[in-house]
Amino acid sequence: MILTVTLNPSVDHALFVDGLKLCDTNRVLRTEVDAGGKGVNLSRVAVEMGAMSVATGFLGGGNAGFIRKVLVRQHVLHDFVDVHGETRTNFSVEDGTGAPPTTFNERGPTISEDEYERLIEKLDHYAPRAAWVAFGGSIPQGLQAETYRDLVRRVRKHGARVVLDADGDPMRFGIEARPDFIKPNAREAERLLGLTTTIPDLASAVEAARRLQVQTEGLVVISCGEQGAVAVDRDGSAWSGESPRVEVRSTIGSGDSLIAGMLAAFEAGRGFPEALAWGIAAGAATATTDGSEIGRKPTIDALLPSVRVTEATPLPPR
Repeated sequence: MILTVTLNPSVDHALFVDGLKLCDTNRVLRTEVDAGGKGVNLSRVAVEMGAMSVATGFLGGGNAGFIRKVLVRQHVLHDFVDVHGETRTNFSVEDGTGAPPTTFNERGPTISEDEYERLIEKLDHYAPRAAWVAFGGSIPQGLQAETYRDLVRRVRKHGARVVLDADGDPMRFGIEARPDFIKPNAREAERLLGLTTTIPDLASAVEAARRLQVQTEGLVVISCGEQGAVAVDRDGSAWSGESPRVEVRSTIGSGDSLIAGMLAAFEAGRGFPEALAWGIAAGAATATTDGSEIGRKPTIDALLPSVRVTEATPLPPR
C-alpha cells in the first residue's frame, strides 16, 4: 500500500486564455477545476496504474468536499484530518503559447497543534501497513519548515520506506531524516546543490543526482521536463530515461505522476530501470492533459514502449 500525505492540498482552477495580457482584461476561453496537491495527484495516478493507495493530510471548508468527491470517483481511499480553515484554491493561467502556466497559489489554512496531533495519529495507524509513505508539497501555516524531517523520522520507525518531494527549506530539513527516495526537478536540484549554472541535459542531471545521492544515501530521481528523468540508486547505479514525444498541454502534476508510476512499478515487483520507465510514461501521459487532470492508464500503456531507459555513464573529468 502507498500512503500519501498532503499537508496543503488544493482545488486547482486552470484558466485558458488566448494570450495573457497584463494590466488588461483577459477573456477566459474555458475553465477546468480539479483536485490538487502532490500526494493527492500521486494517489490518483497510482490507483489508475493498479496500485493500492490511501491519501491523508489536512482538508477543510467547502473545498474539502470537492476533493473527497474527486477521490471517491477515482476509487482512491482517503482519511484526512478535518481542519477549521479552508483548503486553498490555486489558479493557473495557460496562455496558449505552450509555455509553462502562470500560477497563483494561496497559502492555505493555519494548522493548529491539535490538528497536527490528529495527523500524527493517522500516520501511526497507516504507516505500519504501508510499503511506501510519500510526503510532498508546501508546508501550511502553523507548521514549521522542519515538519517533513520530523514526519519522515516518525514513519521510518514503523518500517515504511519514504518518498519526499518538496522544495527549499522543507526539502533541506527533510533530507536530514534520510528519506529513501527524493524527487526534485532540475531547478530544485540546482537550488539543493547551490549550483550557479543550470542543469542543461540528462547527462548533467545524472551527475547532479550522484551528488545528491551521496548526501541522502537513498534513491534520487531528477525530473527534467520534456527531456525525461534520471535516477541514481543506493548502490550508485545510474539510469537515464528519455521521455516519449508528446504534445504537452500542461505540466501540472507530471512530477507527481512520475513518482506514482515508479511506486506502482515497485509494488508490482518491477526492477529499478523498468520502474523509471513506468514513471516517465506516467509523467508524459499527464503532460498531455489539460489543467491538473492526470494521465490515464490507456495513455500510459500506449506511451510506455516509447520510453528509452539506458544505463548512464559518468561525465569525463573536467
